[in-house]
Amino acid sequence: MSTSLQYRSSEILFGPILEGQLNTFLQDNYADSKKIIITDENVFDLWMEAIISSVDALSEAEIIQLPAGEENKNLDICYQVWSSLSDYEIDRNDLIINIGGGVICDMGGFIASTFKRGMDFINIPTTLLSQVDASVGGKTGIDLGPFKNQIGVFADAVKVFVDQNFLSTLDQEQLYSGFAEMLKHGLIADKNHWNQLLETTPEKPEDLTDLIHQSVSIKAEIVKQDFKESGSRKSLNFGHTIGHAIEGWFLENGQAIPHGYGVAWGMLAEGFLSTKVAGLGAKDFEQIQTFIQKHYPQLQLAEEATARLLDLIKNDKKNRQGQSRFTLISSIGNYVIDQEISEELIRESLAFILHRGE
Repeated sequence: MSTSLQYRSSEILFGPILEGQLNTFLQDNYADSKKIIITDENVFDLWMEAIISSVDALSEAEIIQLPAGEENKNLDICYQVWSSLSDYEIDRNDLIINIGGGVICDMGGFIASTFKRGMDFINIPTTLLSQVDASVGGKTGIDLGPFKNQIGVFADAVKVFVDQNFLSTLDQEQLYSGFAEMLKHGLIADKNHWNQLLETTPEKPEDLTDLIHQSVSIKAEIVKQDFKESGSRKSLNFGHTIGHAIEGWFLENGQAIPHGYGVAWGMLAEGFLSTKVAGLGAKDFEQIQTFIQKHYPQLQLAEEATARLLDLIKNDKKNRQGQSRFTLISSIGNYVIDQEISEELIRESLAFILHRGE
């Protein structure tokens, strides 16, 4: 069964793409356009044969297969893809189809929105993380060394197809990575959503149908109100200032971790900050701490990592005039933005997660 959610000028479709909805959309809107599929090696091996054989409109599509992993979300890879698009004589009336996780949706959207000053693209997210986060919201971009998403533009996909069948091939690590973003949506905007998430785990994706729809709806509503992130959209940054620094540190040390794991521990650190400056109650924080420590493995961060983490936090794109600004929560379901936090308090929060809150 398919359902839809209107998002700005775009639409998010929920349901099996191989049952006709993708083919119908392409035939109705891009029958005379060239189609370029951007995917990674993992998705190519698992799904590409089934997709191409089931969607007639993609029978002549060109496929650009990229190496998997956050470390490949960079300008060099983009340059290679742009060069391939020129070789294929792609023009602005053609279509890019991003099929993959967050890296592919972020980078593919950036590639499409900058090539020849912008061409249409659609997202087909294949991980839980990308279904509830990266595929929706119009943020496209790439990393600059260890600094996450430093280069990018705001550009909406013309359509997003959320098909839970893709989740059947994910391992537990990938499922929990995506689940962290769902937890964030509950923490910043919907206590009922948070409470429902506490009653489940992502090991059985088939049980997540309603929760995925809720999570996407929360994010889409926030983005509709503030597309360019001048106000309320900053709420989506909860857990990400410290979470991105954690990711960057591991990336620099050749040990890339799932995005959601960085966010989970970032939420714990920023939850700690919330108790100090935003009024988050001890009972609410204990609930957050208990869940994250139970379901997310302790990050192997050395004590000496603190100095580098602080450097990465200082280079976060959300900062202003050298001052670190955080989104925090005052209670579960309520956020506060643009909170200036001293280096001393940031150090305390990092020490807290380094010692697992003990």
